[in-house]
Amino acid sequence: MSDETHHINESADKITLKTKLKRGSGTRDEDKLDVKVKGDDPDAAAARLAETLDALDREGVAETLRETQPGGDA
Repeated sequence: MSDETHHINESADKITLKTKLKRGSGTRDEDKLDVKVKGDDPDAAAARLAETLDALDREGVAETLRETQPGGDA
């Protein structure tokens, strides 16, 4: 008898696409946003990524993050 632990991570989605969006060029003037989507097939995953990027742009997420300053009174 042995003591073994097995972790099983199972998902119906077989394809994962990841992308990093980066704005700015200076070390202290960069904004990074990681996006990860999953899908069952390449077309579905690519469509989901495109929809996600469009929604982020449409909702102004990058601009909101850019305007957020640490230590400000909110």
